[in-house]
Amino acid sequence: MRIRNSYTLIEMVIAVGIFGMVMLLASMGLVVIQKTWNSIANQNQKMRNCQLIDAVVDSAFRNAIPFLWTNAKTKKNSVVFSGEPGRVALAYQHRINNVDEGGIRFIALFLENEKLVAEYKKTPILPWDGKGGGRDSFKDVLAENVRAISFTYADMQKQNIVWTNSWDKNYNSIPVAIQIKVEWMNGDSEVWMRRTAGAGLRETYGARVDNFK
Repeated sequence: MRIRNSYTLIEMVIAVGIFGMVMLLASMGLVVIQKTWNSIANQNQKMRNCQLIDAVVDSAFRNAIPFLWTNAKTKKNSVVFSGEPGRVALAYQHRINNVDEGGIRFIALFLENEKLVAEYKKTPILPWDGKGGGRDSFKDVLAENVRAISFTYADMQKQNIVWTNSWDKNYNSIPVAIQIKVEWMNGDSEVWMRRTAGAGLRETYGARVDNFK
């Protein structure tokens, strides 16, 4: 009896077809795994970004105070606060880690090259002297892939809360609350809002009422 040692052409075609289907299924599985991995990685990165933003907002907005500084132009004491639709700069109290650092820090939040940036300074970021910067400032990236940010500010008028997208620099006070909306490149958005520490009636000894008559 003669034993056949070679494959026929049809058998080769069938074998190649089966191998091709196996490779196709394997590649499709790898694509699904890769997409799932990328989705998980993006969600984890977004969660880390949100946690970092939440920590900074909770520290800076919640502890914001009406810090006074002499305006070189008007020769009067003015509050160190700048509230614009796309940028906010303020003074806030923080825990003292070193006596030499003091208990007040100054921060500005803004969008730069699709990144939400926090700029910190040991000295006041004066609205009437420009946008900040200087030797004692440093920047920290809170989030990337940010399409837009917007700030709104709560004002107390006749016992009612009124929201505005900018804060008058002539106000001798800070907003009752500050809100930031972050829009991501994928179209999603998140909103954070905190009441400030030094803007209530008791904190201003009733002086806030006079500012808005």
